[in-house]
Amino acid sequence: MSTISISDLKKKPAKQWLKSASKEDLVITSKGKPVAVLMRIAASSVESTRALVRSVRALQAQTGLHEAAAANGTAGLSMSDIDAEIAASRRARRRK
Repeated sequence: MSTISISDLKKKPAKQWLKSASKEDLVITSKGKPVAVLMRIAASSVESTRALVRSVRALQAQTGLHEAAAANGTAGLSMSDIDAEIAASRRARRRK
């Protein structure tokens, strides 16, 4: 996988970086951090590729939630503990 910065991407002609992207995925960086991936797809698979990307984003969000729960200690809550938290929150909201 090749890497190119946004500033280099702006400087080089489109043909040049599209040629790179046709061979392998191209990671685009800003200030040294990855911000996007440019990949070649077939015109017939645009919608299925978008659906796959949305699925990956959902999995990333789920992983983030699991990591946050593990970090703050809520990963080990039982279903009854969760139900009790929800009930307490609803009671507190009704009092306001």
